[in-house]
Amino acid sequence: MARDRKAFTLIELLVVIAIIALLISIIIPALHMARKKGAAASCMANVKNLSLGWFMYQLDNSSRIMSAKMDAKEDGTVVGWIGTPRDSNGNRLPGNAIRGSSPVTDEHEIKGIEAGVLYPYIKAPKAYRCPRDQLRSKYDGTPHFVSYGLAACLYGYEKGESQYNRQILNYNQIKSPALRYNFVEVADMRNWNMQGRFIFGAPEYTGRSEWMWWKPMAVNHGDSGVLGFCDGHAEVHKWRDPFTIERVARLIRDNVDDYGTAAPPPDQQSDIRYMAQGWAYRFKQ
Repeated sequence: MARDRKAFTLIELLVVIAIIALLISIIIPALHMARKKGAAASCMANVKNLSLGWFMYQLDNSSRIMSAKMDAKEDGTVVGWIGTPRDSNGNRLPGNAIRGSSPVTDEHEIKGIEAGVLYPYIKAPKAYRCPRDQLRSKYDGTPHFVSYGLAACLYGYEKGESQYNRQILNYNQIKSPALRYNFVEVADMRNWNMQGRFIFGAPEYTGRSEWMWWKPMAVNHGDSGVLGFCDGHAEVHKWRDPFTIERVARLIRDNVDDYGTAAPPPDQQSDIRYMAQGWAYRFKQ
């Protein structure tokens, strides 16, 4: 009488292990891609909410837009969309904090968010941070909380600054708002998202005819980034040029303090042309 089989043979075990390994090789990349897509969707929801809050502000203020500059004031009234980090008593951190004189915590940055005019419209601090933002300060090593900046041409300069008359102050000056971005994912390694602005090398600021990169633009979603637009919508945009995608890593490697302007190579102009097309001041009404 034959015995009942109670164990796998070596060949059967190897086949099972091979099948499991094959399934893992298929599933893990799919899960990784799903996480990336989920983070991009979450980031886009954040930017959409910020853009809608930005849009609603001008409706409540006779078309006057909030300032892209941190802590900006107009006739003594705060108009900056966010403020610089603050301590538990609401006092601004000293200027040398940007050089790592003391750690700038999430709580400090949230206090800065609460000091801005966007906060009454978007009171969820997590909406100001991309879930894929892994950037840390080169000085104190703390993570950045605010992942986004407003285009500097959207009221990024106060009275008395040389660029004041070369920007947009009122919403009705924006031609085709659905095509002009307001919020951009930014990457400032010097500490918190200082200034709150996305500064672009536009001709009205550089005095040169060609468009150039200036403040680093983050690429938090593989080869893509999220942009908000002046009508309140948001999009995930795929970047085409290696110069764009690799710039942040290159600046981190070079340990720079002053980003300056940078022109992409002649054969890598797709991304900068796209950003130039969305620069609202270029089409100011």
